[in-house]
Amino acid sequence: MGKVERTNQNDADWIKAINRSNKLPDRAMYCASAFYYVHAQNGVRLPIAPVSIGRVNAYFRDPTKIVWRKGQRGNTRLGAKIRRMDAVSLFASHIEGIAQDRYDPAEDEEVLLIGFNTTGGRGTRGGCYINRRRTRDIKAIANWLTPWLESYQSSLGKKLSF
Repeated sequence: MGKVERTNQNDADWIKAINRSNKLPDRAMYCASAFYYVHAQNGVRLPIAPVSIGRVNAYFRDPTKIVWRKGQRGNTRLGAKIRRMDAVSLFASHIEGIAQDRYDPAEDEEVLLIGFNTTGGRGTRGGCYINRRRTRDIKAIANWLTPWLESYQSSLGKKLSF
């Protein structure tokens, strides 16, 4: 949190480390790469093809992972309840993670998201921030973590609470 780019050109040693770990160019856009990286650093290997780790759309291609999608006639909840660190598709091509325990797009006008390759508001440099986003700006929400945790706990032979 609070790490920033040197000159707003995707240029910092921490960005280079994230992108290199995902076999991407040092100064590539890093919102999706960092989303993958923080999960990997915590022992979670999201099932995203290595060539797609840096592509935002890769996190929203699998329809079984989509738990909410913005519809033309309103919002559509499609699956499991929305949880912390679910992937959120914003704007033209940007991904952030849910940074709060409870969120219901049908009721809440705003949500806290953690994002990389974003700013913390006017006058800030690009980096990693928690931002308040409007629900109407969200295109889709995908849950990758819950299926991974369920698979992990079944491999352990016991139920974990999450």
